[in-house]
Amino acid sequence: MKVLNLLAVVLVVLGLASCSKKASGPSPLEAQAERLDGELGTLAEESPMYLQSIDAAYAEGTLSVDIAFSDTLVNVADYSDALVQFVLAQYVKAHTGANLDEIANTLTKEEGKILIKLTDTKGTSRDYEVSAARLRNLIKLRPMELNYNEVRTNVSDIFESRCAAYAAQYNASSCEFSIDHSFAQYTLTFPNTRAFAGLNQASLTGRYVKMLKEQYTNYGACRTIIEDLLKSLSIDGYRFVYLAPDGKSGLTAGIPWRTLN
Repeated sequence: MKVLNLLAVVLVVLGLASCSKKASGPSPLEAQAERLDGELGTLAEESPMYLQSIDAAYAEGTLSVDIAFSDTLVNVADYSDALVQFVLAQYVKAHTGANLDEIANTLTKEEGKILIKLTDTKGTSRDYEVSAARLRNLIKLRPMELNYNEVRTNVSDIFESRCAAYAAQYNASSCEFSIDHSFAQYTLTFPNTRAFAGLNQASLTGRYVKMLKEQYTNYGACRTIIEDLLKSLSIDGYRFVYLAPDGKSGLTAGIPWRTLN
């Protein structure tokens, strides 16, 4: 009888647990996904030259965020998991509160994940998976604890990929990129000094301030996200260096962030 009574108790407990699970109703992440879909959709609408769309949805333990770019310079193959997680960490730290708490807590409870999908204008897509445990780390860890050096190298590589375009724009023989004294520096070497004889420091600065202002204006509402990313990586602005073949004669134009704002 004692054994039967014990079995009865176990069955009742299991029954209550089952009923409780069924009575829990829809996951709170369904409403959170709907909210995010609206907020992130607005972000895309306010950044038309950079983003084509952002859609968020929730199903079967996965909070999906699909981001499509309209900027032809974006190549998602260049974006590492570390970089995407670093940007996500920035975003969640800027949106702390009850909604973020509910997302993190529910994902943990449901053993769920975030799945970010990036698609560029060439049709290339890449998925980035973030577990509930990793999301909690992204919320609390400092930038230096989030693969900082790897992310900085990744961003440097993306900057470097623009060298060919910069060289072609004004017929430079070559272009090299480096992060030098906290500036994103492009060093362009020309066949001779005649190529920039009509320029001085002020006019060279003006040339690139105009170009960069247009570029950052085209980021729309995403501009703050991009600038904050670069500042968090200790990049204080841009520098353009024009050199003759001897590597000595030349001009330098430094452009801190305040110049672009």
